[in-house]
Amino acid sequence: MTTCYINGKYKPISKSSVNITDRGLQFGDGVYEVIAIYKDKLVDLNLHLKRLKLSLKKIDLKINLSEKQIENISLKIKKINNLKMGIIYIQITRGNQSTRDHKYPKDLKPNIIIYSINKNLDKMELLASKGVKASLYPDIRWLRSDIKSTSLLGNVMAANFAKKNKSHESILFDYDDNITEGNSSSIWIIKNNICYTHPVSYRILKGCTRDKLIKILRTNNLQFKEKTFSTKSLLSADEVFMTSATNFIMPIVKIDKKKISKGKPGPISLALRKKYISAI
Repeated sequence: MTTCYINGKYKPISKSSVNITDRGLQFGDGVYEVIAIYKDKLVDLNLHLKRLKLSLKKIDLKINLSEKQIENISLKIKKINNLKMGIIYIQITRGNQSTRDHKYPKDLKPNIIIYSINKNLDKMELLASKGVKASLYPDIRWLRSDIKSTSLLGNVMAANFAKKNKSHESILFDYDDNITEGNSSSIWIIKNNICYTHPVSYRILKGCTRDKLIKILRTNNLQFKEKTFSTKSLLSADEVFMTSATNFIMPIVKIDKKKISKGKPGPISLALRKKYISAI
């Protein structure tokens, strides 16, 4: 039976619950992180914990746990559940409020939940060797995508549009026809051996895998630019790939009906994936 952490206690997940007045349930008033467990390690753990801290700061939500304490709880959950591969999910909401109101009092006690999910990340290797399909979808989300908020309805709609179209991911474009990101990933293109991805702004989430890849690119003296690009540039790219906590680096070989890189993973995308996994 899977054990989770909830507000200072370790319990079977089947016997754990939150109050129906939880602001996370009522308003999506909370933040979260997903951390991959691969090679028996919590991948990019420090990057995820720093982003969690930043998201909490951006929504003015204070908790009584330090980054180190959250790390220790996550490692304990991994150990208790004997998990070698999968994900750790961390969710922090503002807490329970008996009177439903958009405005909140300052004395609420946050609800902190950490649990693990068994997930076979090795199957992503087979997907990467063949590449995946993506679908274009308008970016209908709110204007603070830099916050890793539990308010994910726009992402959910985009993800299920991809599912309906037998795609792995939806690639989102804004009102200016520029690509922002995927429904749960950062999007990259390669043109003339240069990697491009959307610059850091309110329009995108600053991906941890994205940050790690940028470090790898710099270390290996590979060219990259944080620059906006259009759907036209996306569809005419030499290679396209996505980055995320569980996909690592995933080549995209088809967007709607348009083949990318002749419908096969490009050499640069595959080489970068190999470098990323080696760095874990």
